[in-house]
Amino acid sequence: MFTNPKLINNGRGFASISEAAKYLENHFIDEFGRLHNTPINRGPARYQQRKIAKFDFASQLAKGSILFIGEGNLSFCLSLAKHPRINPFKLTATTFESKNNLSELAKDNALKLKSLGTNVTHGVNASKLHTTFGHNFFDTIVFQFPHTGSREPINGHHPNFVLIRNFLKSAAHQLSSDGKVIITAVDSPHYRGAFQFEKAAKAAGFLPPKEYSFEPSAFPGYTHTMTNEDDSALESHDHFTTWVFELPA
Repeated sequence: MFTNPKLINNGRGFASISEAAKYLENHFIDEFGRLHNTPINRGPARYQQRKIAKFDFASQLAKGSILFIGEGNLSFCLSLAKHPRINPFKLTATTFESKNNLSELAKDNALKLKSLGTNVTHGVNASKLHTTFGHNFFDTIVFQFPHTGSREPINGHHPNFVLIRNFLKSAAHQLSSDGKVIITAVDSPHYRGAFQFEKAAKAAGFLPPKEYSFEPSAFPGYTHTMTNEDDSALESHDHFTTWVFELPA
């Protein structure tokens, strides 16, 4: 039995490391719910409790012009550009990286997208979209798995919260009437606490976002690489959510 003082539950030791880890996870979940005044169920269902369905990307992206932000290796946009209901000419894919700093996969996918008629632009800052797109407007703006790759606080805020807040503020000026912003991220108490999507939405003038489940396998060829790492969020985690943001009428 483990009796390390750090692994004590009300005076008793844990029978295993996994039991200790489960206790700590549930303790964090309860504390997260208390701080955010949001009851959270234990077990896998807690990640799905507020999601009503999978988000229909094909239906949404079949409407008007679409902007993809922070595409990394460009595989998500490429997967959707090949969808029979989506017009690749109405898609604009962007990367934060400059053209010279793209991975070989990103370079290859960029060529494939261009051959389909999709506009591909590099060196785009998600928080300063106006510097690239000026007065151009989009019906949908998509940001898959945003992450700063840092944990260093910015003015007391988690850097990922700051990223989302500033991105939404910037995106608000590029949205057409009735436009939507779509963000997908890992769903766990840790990531919810880091991103604070509801708080970011309010700060940027959006309505509280709606939540939908996200299944990566629904997008053939889609792969993901984490910021500043070779790891993939799709392989390292099991639960993902798509948040959909809209401005007040």
